[in-house]
Amino acid sequence: MVKQITDDRLRQQAAQALSERLGPVDALRFLALVSREAFDNQQWRNEFSQCSLDELLQEVRPQSGKPS
Repeated sequence: MVKQITDDRLRQQAAQALSERLGPVDALRFLALVSREAFDNQQWRNEFSQCSLDELLQEVRPQSGKPS
């Protein structure tokens, strides 16, 4: 079973991941961008509900031998 983390910890890890991947300036630009745009949560859920757990895990796990 997957252990659920707190909302604060999730925000912290997401900000760190964005900063590591994009750099601090582009990470802040991205966060500002998504906070200004309208977001359709139901559409997002519908899109992800069509994927199996294995498909989602394959997308988020690093591929061996490939740079992330």
